[in-house]
Amino acid sequence: MLTRLFIGAAAWSVAVTGSFAAEAAIFPALKGDLVSLQGGKVKKFDEAPLAAAKYFAIYYSAEWCPPCRAFTPKLISWYNANKKDNPHFELIFVSSDRSEQDMEKYITGDAMPWPALEFSKKKSNRALTQYSGPGIPCLVLVDREGKVISSSYEGKSYVGPNKVLSDIESTLKANPATAEAKAASATGAKSAGGGGFDDFFKKKSAQ
Repeated sequence: MLTRLFIGAAAWSVAVTGSFAAEAAIFPALKGDLVSLQGGKVKKFDEAPLAAAKYFAIYYSAEWCPPCRAFTPKLISWYNANKKDNPHFELIFVSSDRSEQDMEKYITGDAMPWPALEFSKKKSNRALTQYSGPGIPCLVLVDREGKVISSSYEGKSYVGPNKVLSDIESTLKANPATAEAKAASATGAKSAGGGGFDDFFKKKSAQ
């Protein structure tokens, strides 16, 4: 259980006052602003598949923050175990690191399986940064329109990310992905896998 609250040093952190006014639907604000770990490197992320997502969890965290480093492995384990059955859900990391290099070190070192807001877009992408509290780790669950369902901050009280993770599980259980969404996700994964398999043998043949 997290017992210490680390105050984020990033200037863009916003104190939570108990209510959120979503500035825009989440998906349109993602276009061109996300990166992810691909082949051991942080590269641009294709956000197109997220157009159908109904729920987004936003994770405010940093490599320098001990409570974050303690919680992140748990979140990764949960994500890897549940993402496949919930294609209508995505988690996005928003870094409170002091530099792009530190952010990439965190992503690669922990092998984060989810996309992240590009470091240089933190000041311009208000749609993703508006929910951050005054301290980290902070996890927030919103719907596709940006309405907050659960937050690590309830008013000025810090309830922590574990409570939000539990709320995410409850929300997804009560609102499961449709059979069509799961089928589409499985088809996309197979197509991507097939491409990689073919590319592997093309490379071997060229050797």
